[in-house]
Amino acid sequence: MEVRIKDAEAGSTLTQRKTTDGSYVLKDAVVLEYKTPSGEMIKLKAPIEGVVTFDRAAKKGAEMVQDMLIARIEPCQHAIVIKDMCATCGRDLREKDGRAGQRREDSTANVSMIHHVPELIVSDDLAKELGSADLKNVLSSRKLVLLVDLDQTIIHTTNRPFKIDPNKHSDIHTYKMFGTEYHTKLRPYTHEFLEHMSTLFEMHIITYGQRQYAHKIAEILDPKKTLFAQRILSRDELFSAQHKTRNLRALFPCGDQLIVIIDDRADVWQFSEALIQVKPYRFFKEVGDINAPCGASKEGLLPVDVEDDAEHDRTLEYIERMLTNIHSNFYKHYEKTKEIRDVKVVISYLKKQILRGLVVVLSGVVPLGVKPEHSEAYRLCVQFGATVADQVNEQTTHLVAVRWGTTKVMAACKLGIPIVTPHWLYASVEKLMKADEKEFELTKDSKPPEGRPLSGRIIPELTSIDAMKKETIAAMEHEVDEVLSEDDDDEEEEEEALKRRLNGGDGSGDEDDEIEKELAKKRARWEREGNFDVPEDEQEDDNAATGADDSFCEGVYDDTVNGSSRDQQVLLDEEETRDIPYDDEDDEEIEDMAALIERQVSHE
Repeated sequence: MEVRIKDAEAGSTLTQRKTTDGSYVLKDAVVLEYKTPSGEMIKLKAPIEGVVTFDRAAKKGAEMVQDMLIARIEPCQHAIVIKDMCATCGRDLREKDGRAGQRREDSTANVSMIHHVPELIVSDDLAKELGSADLKNVLSSRKLVLLVDLDQTIIHTTNRPFKIDPNKHSDIHTYKMFGTEYHTKLRPYTHEFLEHMSTLFEMHIITYGQRQYAHKIAEILDPKKTLFAQRILSRDELFSAQHKTRNLRALFPCGDQLIVIIDDRADVWQFSEALIQVKPYRFFKEVGDINAPCGASKEGLLPVDVEDDAEHDRTLEYIERMLTNIHSNFYKHYEKTKEIRDVKVVISYLKKQILRGLVVVLSGVVPLGVKPEHSEAYRLCVQFGATVADQVNEQTTHLVAVRWGTTKVMAACKLGIPIVTPHWLYASVEKLMKADEKEFELTKDSKPPEGRPLSGRIIPELTSIDAMKKETIAAMEHEVDEVLSEDDDDEEEEEEALKRRLNGGDGSGDEDDEIEKELAKKRARWEREGNFDVPEDEQEDDNAATGADDSFCEGVYDDTVNGSSRDQQVLLDEEETRDIPYDDEDDEEIEDMAALIERQVSHE
């Protein structure tokens, strides 16, 4: 409804607005005052209740003329709502005896823009208006936006017993939450990294940790609140338990063209081009990602040791170099053209320069039954600029193989092509620069790659058996007896024949194909029989690849998110061990393990 001046004397002037633009007024509330030439003060009242929008001409000192448009008053659209109450008109929108979100009136508010106040939502139009202002502020300060994951990216946390030497580990922080003591180790170079990046990026924390946990870590990292301020998004505010991407539209309604992400997982970001994947940081042995501290169980926990090389980690230095290059390239283009280029284009370009011009052939890296283009090694090669070929020829620059003696390896030797282990590829991805081939050269004396499984599970050491319950030991003893009793003479002969073929062979071109067919048959039989104890040398090249780059490959290739938490405490069970590669001497290990169990039971 329009509000106009009626019967105003010539020469009257507007003296004062009695309400602000965009405010809610009741019927007969005074909207403004104006003064007549005779000095009389006239009050203009609102004919209805609603939200006031003043006309541009209605300014202090403006001359009042007949039928002049002063303002418009419209019904409240409830564009800002917090806990089902309109922040503009103050009306309670929730149905009587209804639950949160059940409203008796329609509202245009549906976008949650405040990290730590998810109950505060605004309309699409207001969100875009605010987002546009934020975008201008970021560009005017010559920054980009950096989304930072916490666990295993810049910190590692455990809730298991750990004795701290304050002189040796001054960057381990101990605190209590939910009645449990936690220890958080900062990744080397964390403080320097955050300080440097704060000059180039507006930084946000996005984590699957609970709100109290996320804010506690932020307090450790940023005690003065100058790096992250209140830009902290925890599991309590995330829209999805599987993907963090669902919140981006709400936080950045004008688009994600300025966003860069660092995280140790690619799957939670749906393999976004904006992601710079980080080698997972593990300081506490046998401890994965603590994403749900409140749900952590203390039953059966064992004291933890520390990783030997965790203090020498330089990952954040590599990431800092890449982020600095991204920022520099983006603003070099922006300042030259005033065009906002999507930062994902810059990231993709810089990644492709790392292995640009290389033609790579994979041998034994792709698991059986998986198309090469669906494997992680293939994806990383392409993502970082290399071309992946099926066969070795004169154009091949690198052969990535897991074992010596295959047809492709022999062909590469004849052509003088560098033969490297998968560690070379993962080291190049980790350091964001092409790794030295000599450090990862594959020879006939090279051992198959070893390391943690790709799933991120950790195999407990046999020495941990002392802490197992009697029921667990008895079950393991029975399980070992069953496995040993299942091996008949025919199967042993078949396995020995296959091992001889894997370790040698006649060198014919059909050797690899025959082996793969034989392996597929054996694997199918093992799965039907439930025999989880598959020797590594009988899984051929596919399982050998799972050891690539020790800890890095587990973060790159762990595509499984269990709720909002992963790898809190990793326990070995029968189902999980089907995916875990064992050492070559499995028969000897089973015998040693059986003997150890027997001794343990006899002692008790």
